[in-house]
Amino acid sequence: MTLSTFLKVHPPTFRGTSNPIDADNWIQAIERALQAQQVLDEQWVKFGTYQLHGEAQHWWQGMRLGNAKELKLFQLKQGQMTITEYTSKFEELCHFSQICQGAPEDYAEWKCIKYEGGLRSDIQSFVAPMHIRVFSELVKRTRVAEDCVRRAAAEKGSLRMPF
Repeated sequence: MTLSTFLKVHPPTFRGTSNPIDADNWIQAIERALQAQQVLDEQWVKFGTYQLHGEAQHWWQGMRLGNAKELKLFQLKQGQMTITEYTSKFEELCHFSQICQGAPEDYAEWKCIKYEGGLRSDIQSFVAPMHIRVFSELVKRTRVAEDCVRRAAAEKGSLRMPF
């Protein structure tokens, strides 16, 4: 089934509403159209969201962007980033995360655990035993750990064999 074929049956469009009954009626109508045209399950979201217009389309774009950012947050690892770069990226992605909405005290522990879990192991080994659950304190300690790791690597590189 192609989108152009599906559109020939004039499936209902949705512009958004504050009335949940109107939204539910549209969902039922679009589902009937998708089923009647035997649209494959994996095409339902693509075809259904194509029928969103105006406020509903803007809402969907925000949801789609937010979900993509949330996935990136869950997959984020420090890798070769500095602590400053990693923290900046982490904070940016948290801004879009549904978990990090509402009162900060409700997600503070999760945020620290997730941030710590994405750190490189050489830095993580410094901060993990501290069990820090205040994000600003955790970031401060990771910066100290990064400096220690950097100095140790520099010293190791400058050591020469005595013979």
